[in-house]
Amino acid sequence: MKTEDTLDFPAVLASSVHDMKNSLAMLLGSLEEVSQQCMPTGCPSQKKLLRVQHEGRRVNRDLIQLLALYRMDNDQYFLNVDEQRVEEILEDIALDCEELLASHGIQLQVDVDEGLTGYFDRDLVSGVINTVIHNAYQYTRDIIFLSACEHNHYLMITVKDNGPGYPENMLCSRETYVPGVNFGTGSTGLGLYFASRVAALHENRGRRGYTETSNDGIDNNDGTKGGRFALYLP
Repeated sequence: MKTEDTLDFPAVLASSVHDMKNSLAMLLGSLEEVSQQCMPTGCPSQKKLLRVQHEGRRVNRDLIQLLALYRMDNDQYFLNVDEQRVEEILEDIALDCEELLASHGIQLQVDVDEGLTGYFDRDLVSGVINTVIHNAYQYTRDIIFLSACEHNHYLMITVKDNGPGYPENMLCSRETYVPGVNFGTGSTGLGLYFASRVAALHENRGRRGYTETSNDGIDNNDGTKGGRFALYLP
């Protein structure tokens, strides 16, 4: 039986996540300053610093996603939908990832239909694509391909790589992805679950957004293809 003294664990967790996110933001700011100081001198630890920054940003994105999911489940999240220039957004994302990817010999290719626009929450969608690219970075051989176009009256944003592809339990089409913990890799599937929830929040004329994951990415020239993630927004 629930009493007045019962701990509201989800609310406490959300508050704790918010505090952790603020502390992590300060840590990332300090790392950025150290990294900038190392760049002119050709610091041998530059690559390690970039990796630490990447991991810090990954944790920060996970915390932001957890907070957003909590607010979505409690009807406290309100979409900020507006017309967006897709090319501008993808270029910003590419610029944010450029230094890290280049330091590991990974090429990021971007292809966007000229003048392409869409109506969506910029922060949420940028967060989804950023997360997918940073996940692909961990598995791709040397290429990540980011593209956007209109497809069957949807805005389709796709991320492909030439890695080993998604494991069977992470393949999905249209339905909301159900996360599960992989104790072998430590993967929780949070990013894909968040992506599917973000997509579903976007509705237009009876059509709802959705995501797809498949192993139909970049050809590896050995009979296999890398992973492919696609976000569809109506």
